[in-house]
Amino acid sequence: MVSMKKKQFLLLIFFGLLLYPLYQAYGVLNLFSSVENPGEIRANIVTYQLSIWLSWVGMMVVSVYYKWRQRDNFFFKITYFFLVFTFGAFGYFTQHAHNVFGNSSRFSDSYTLGAFTTLQNLLVAVVLTIFLQIAVSLFQTKWHRR
Repeated sequence: MVSMKKKQFLLLIFFGLLLYPLYQAYGVLNLFSSVENPGEIRANIVTYQLSIWLSWVGMMVVSVYYKWRQRDNFFFKITYFFLVFTFGAFGYFTQHAHNVFGNSSRFSDSYTLGAFTTLQNLLVAVVLTIFLQIAVSLFQTKWHRR
């Protein structure tokens, strides 16, 4: 059984993992106002995307551990919100860079590239998270030991 102190410790780790993408997002926002080089902004957007995935890995460790011990999806639910907001910001950054620098793409409007970028990344992350959540649920039962 996970005690209240362990849950608080896991929450501290979980929210500590949020700081890395926030820091990277802040860096991308600062570059939009000061840099004229699209390559540098694109590199920072990719670094932001990497920070999301690295934080997601840590969040999955915490979520799987907590679900295994408590049979509760608390941390998985927070992870889904994290994914929606961070990949939404990633899509916004991608679209904004496209709009500012006028890069060529198949989309002529000012939002479709960002929406598809968000959905593409969000879909992969959510499917992987769902698989992990289901796997923990299945292995909590004893049917696999027969």
